[in-house]
Amino acid sequence: MKPYLVELKLKDTEKLDWKNGLSSYLKKSYGSSQWKTFYDEKATSDLDHLRNNANGELAPDSLSEQNLKYYSFLEQLYLRLGSKGSRLKLDFTWYDAEYSSAQKGLKYSQHTLAFEKSCTLFNIAVIFTQIAREKINDDYKISIANLTKAYSCFEFLSENFLNSPSVDLQSENTRFLANLCHAEAQELFLLKLLNGQLSPKQYTLISKLARTTCNLYQKCHDFTKDTGSELLTYGEPKWKTIVTCKLHFYESLSAYYHGLHLEDENCIGEAIAFLNISVQELISSLPFKTWLLEFFDFDGFKETLEKKLKELIKDNDYIYHESVPPVVQIDSIKSLDAIKPLSWEKVLEPYMEEVGDKCDALYKGIIPLDVYEKESIYSEEKATLLRKEVEETETANLEYSSFIEFTNLPRLLSDLQKQFNAGNIVSNTDTQVQLMRDQIQAWCKFVQTNEFRNIEEQMNKTVLKRKQILDILPALPTDQKENVTKLKSSLIAASNSDEKLFACVKPHIAELNLLNDSGKVWRKFEEFNNNSPAQPSLLDIDDTKNDKILDLLKQVKGYAEDLRTLKEERSRNLSELRDEINNDDITKLLILNKGKSDVELKKVFETELEKFEPLSTRIEATIYKQSCIIDEIKAKLDEIFHISNFKDKSSKEEEFSNDRKVFFDSLQDAVKAFGVFASDLPKGVEFYDSLLNMSRDLVERVRTAKQHETLTTNSPAPPLPPLDFRAPVVGDRPLLPQNSAASQSQPQQGFNLEARFRNLKVSSSNDLLQGPNIPPRTYESSPYAAIPNTTGPPIPPKQSQEDLYDVRRRRAVENEERELQENPTSFYNRPSVFDENMYSKYSN
Repeated sequence: MKPYLVELKLKDTEKLDWKNGLSSYLKKSYGSSQWKTFYDEKATSDLDHLRNNANGELAPDSLSEQNLKYYSFLEQLYLRLGSKGSRLKLDFTWYDAEYSSAQKGLKYSQHTLAFEKSCTLFNIAVIFTQIAREKINDDYKISIANLTKAYSCFEFLSENFLNSPSVDLQSENTRFLANLCHAEAQELFLLKLLNGQLSPKQYTLISKLARTTCNLYQKCHDFTKDTGSELLTYGEPKWKTIVTCKLHFYESLSAYYHGLHLEDENCIGEAIAFLNISVQELISSLPFKTWLLEFFDFDGFKETLEKKLKELIKDNDYIYHESVPPVVQIDSIKSLDAIKPLSWEKVLEPYMEEVGDKCDALYKGIIPLDVYEKESIYSEEKATLLRKEVEETETANLEYSSFIEFTNLPRLLSDLQKQFNAGNIVSNTDTQVQLMRDQIQAWCKFVQTNEFRNIEEQMNKTVLKRKQILDILPALPTDQKENVTKLKSSLIAASNSDEKLFACVKPHIAELNLLNDSGKVWRKFEEFNNNSPAQPSLLDIDDTKNDKILDLLKQVKGYAEDLRTLKEERSRNLSELRDEINNDDITKLLILNKGKSDVELKKVFETELEKFEPLSTRIEATIYKQSCIIDEIKAKLDEIFHISNFKDKSSKEEEFSNDRKVFFDSLQDAVKAFGVFASDLPKGVEFYDSLLNMSRDLVERVRTAKQHETLTTNSPAPPLPPLDFRAPVVGDRPLLPQNSAASQSQPQQGFNLEARFRNLKVSSSNDLLQGPNIPPRTYESSPYAAIPNTTGPPIPPKQSQEDLYDVRRRRAVENEERELQENPTSFYNRPSVFDENMYSKYSN
């Protein structure tokens, strides 16, 4: 038996100008000045050439390659444009395959890219069937593979391209063609076995395969049934005859081989019944054998079938005497589908990869917005990964730096090396004690060179300045009561702030006095060393320990070098990871996975992030090794100190060591407090000086005003305005009210005096009789601590509504009290809010 495959025809098309379509789209998207940046004329010309080749007169093999590449270009473009393909403004014109005179010259035109894709896909499937027909006499396997691809292609077309105007592309027609290709592929697989050497063991296999072939042709036969007008639904009229003939023939074949299988199983009665069915189905196929006479041996098969039936009937009559079932079901024969097609995406995948880079260059100006959105999500995932690695690296680097600084490892190793190279095996000198000595020496220098080192003296000076200001204020007349109240309020707030500042340093006056006298502090420090044990006898020293100590020091030096190398490698790995993350681009991947859900996309992101794992693992390894090496160094140093001491410290020595530590910590706390005090006290001194000068100037101006009033009897001078603490401030300079009569009628004079007032920093009128805001600690200016600077909140503008005044005042009181609890010196950072009008008005 020889196979017969139905011949399918290609769709024809009209020429298309991709250059015009892509250029017009880019012009519309990017404008006439920028579109050429995204336009690749050569790649576009190649696309036009590829389409012409795909619809040219090439051999089927070459034609399939060209069409698959062209379809891959279309698929890549569709992933970027989606349903917006009509923006290309291209007319895709295709003709229906001519199976009848009614279809001749029938063409359709659309702007949608999906129409171009579906027509190309139809031709690809037809080309696969042409290759199968061409290779059928050479190798059934090649034909089966191509028919399977055609089946996948038509199946994909029928499921994804609906409501097409073209008759060829209608879903029911492409479904019929898919079933036809499936049936023909199954048929070829069956014929390959039938044309070979058969054994009784293969009868049941042949029966199952033939049954599946029959079922597939049954699906095709259902499609080719005549309509009421006796017109064929699709294709050539002979297709119906061929399909009907094969349907009955392969049903006959399935029943025949199933009967042979039953005979082999000694079920003679059932075998005869199935052979009878086989004869009936073969007779039913004979009227439709016209197109298959040259391929199927109907007469030979009929003769074989009848001969076998006579033999079984005769054997049953004389030997077996089994009853023949009057009715058997052909459906009792199990089916076996030998065709396992790949999904169309798998068939297309190698071609999509082949044209991927070319499409990136050709369509670089066509990126959908949702791809950018998904890329931003992926970028955040990368940023999270990078932040994690940066934090771990910084923590490890900080651990390294802290360990090196705490142990002063380079100097410690150098000193120990010199000591033991000179043969000093035993040492009662505590390295920690030497570090304490160096630190105390630096503290002494810091305190002794500071002008505010005498705390009691600074307290007395502050009290004196307050008294001077209070002595001046009674000289002001009663009409200046408001200004006196404001000055006293500022003085009280400054006093409260200074009390808190002095309270920070008062508990440490004894320690600061010690540091101010080098002789006393060193005598006190030596008290913790006077009772240290005497040097051991030289007879008790084991010289053999020297080599062991030097060997341990050599190991520690190697570990220290390993730590430095690990730190450099970790930084290098982090830099490399940062570069890889910044250069990573998955735009192409996101386009290919455009239709996936959020859950599927998350899995794609997780897979993509796995490529950074090697560098992350290397960073984690350096962190782990660093921790292990630091532990090794500590253990080696402990061993060195243990060997180098003549004996362990006694309980008395331990007591002295603890007392020395307490003494050192108290000095350290004192220096920290003094650093804050010395940094913030100048603000108070400057404030009191400015407040004192302001009080004196105010008294002088009152006196001048009274003299002027005495001399001028006709027009007395206007009264002094109150100090306005509520004027809005820009920087350190208060703004004059816009409706001030003084600002409209009097020129601004007395610039030097005004500048002095502007430099004064006090609270606003909302701050009457309450503490000002707490300014920042300036401890970071000290070499012994780092407390960040902060600034007080901006002063609110003056409010004219009386009903809001009390509310704002209460809020200000609450805010100032809260901030005052946080920092006692915030008062001095408040900007000046005195009213300049007063000084310009009476500056003459």
